[in-house]
Order: sequence, then structure tokens, then C-alpha cells
Amino acid sequence: MTPVPWRDGAQELRRLIMAEGGAPDRIADVRLAWRAFRAFLAVPLGGLFDRWSGTHAEADMLIVDFGVSGGTNGLLLLRRFTVPAVEWQDGVPGEQPEDDDDYADTVQIQLELTFPGDVTAEVDDFWTAARSGGFAPEDLAEAESLVMTLSGARALRSRVELVNPN
Repeated sequence: MTPVPWRDGAQELRRLIMAEGGAPDRIADVRLAWRAFRAFLAVPLGGLFDRWSGTHAEADMLIVDFGVSGGTNGLLLLRRFTVPAVEWQDGVPGEQPEDDDDYADTVQIQLELTFPGDVTAEVDDFWTAARSGGFAPEDLAEAESLVMTLSGARALRSRVELVNPN
């Protein structure tokens, strides 16, 4: 599979959500959200910064988290990875400075689903790491089982974005 540039990852996730029949900013169905996100995890991202060589698997991470903020509950599906350091302006990644070859930024593409305040879940900040596009089937199955605890709930809204969490 041809790698998608990391800068285009959020657009790729939006495309996969639409291919599943959803609207990226109005996903109510948790199952649809997971199918699209799981398909997104299989897409290799190009341009990642990998300090490690050999069998280490730190370049690409899947994180699943459920938290409460402002009276609403939110499920976060995150794909976090490291890229060569870039300058960010107004939330948009710019170019890599010419003298920063050894520096890196952590970036994430996230799908957030917001639920009514009475929705609860037993999702405890699950994470796993892999080479880009190569998550282990058992890790994906575990993440899916956590996400599916919310399959009976309807999300109020959703959001896909590329962010620098630093």
C-alpha cells in the first residue's frame, strides 16, 4: 500500500469515514467510527521520524481513551506518531527548519466522539505501538473490545483533526 503523507492523514481518515457512509463531523454510530478508524490504522503514513532502527516499534501509536470534560463524555481514538520537527502556526504544520534534522515533534490524528453526560464506559487509556500501518491483530482486537462497550450509545457530535499535543 502506498504511504499517505502524514500531513494528509486527517483527510484520509475523513475519506474512510465517508466510505463507511458517515459524515466526519456527525458520526453517531460507534461501530461506523471504529470501522473507519481501524481501516485508517492499516494505512501507512509517510514522512515519520523514526529514531530507532531494527525491531523497535515506536514510530506509530494507537491510543483509546474515554474521558469527561465540561459535563460531556468523549471517546478519543488517537493515532500518535513522531515527525521531523516542523513549525506550527495557528494549528497548521509548516515546513521543517533546515537545521533541525535531529529534532522531532509528536503529532496525532484524532477522532473524537462526544456523548451525553449520562454515558459511561470502562475505557482506561489503552495504547499500543507498531510500525506505521502494521498494528498487531491482537492489539486491534483488544482496542475494538474497549470501543465496543460504547456501541449502544449514540454520539452527539464528532471531530477529526490533526494536532500537535505538545
